[in-house]
Amino acid sequence: MSVVAALACLNKLMDRQLDVYGKLERLGRRLEDGQRDLFARYGVTACISRLGSASCVYFCEREPADWWDILEHHDHAFDLRYRRALIERGIYHFPVPVKQGSISFAHTNADIDRTLEATDDALRELTRGAKTSSQPPSIAR
Repeated sequence: MSVVAALACLNKLMDRQLDVYGKLERLGRRLEDGQRDLFARYGVTACISRLGSASCVYFCEREPADWWDILEHHDHAFDLRYRRALIERGIYHFPVPVKQGSISFAHTNADIDRTLEATDDALRELTRGAKTSSQPPSIAR
């Protein structure tokens, strides 16, 4: 039975009409672009590492090269507040710092839009009163 299920899955992944990997790439790009725009709008220093449907937001100047880089430069406290704020808004984002998120074939453009709306609301709350820095925001790509 498991071999039959595996073959059915492979057939679905290879179906050109379904374009599974193309859909996942488009949804991943849509989410990444939206997040970048929101982080820039709220002056949140962040970079996004994404490959297809899997991505992770790092609250630091540049994409970390290794775990030591994450420990030294990533804003773990903001990460925790950010993830909790998303969960409070119905978007389950593992409440573990630097844990990647994934988009599945079941997700839709509406799901990405809902995620971005929740992100907008969360960032608005998290950055309220925090715009007192004399330095301009920097967004790492």
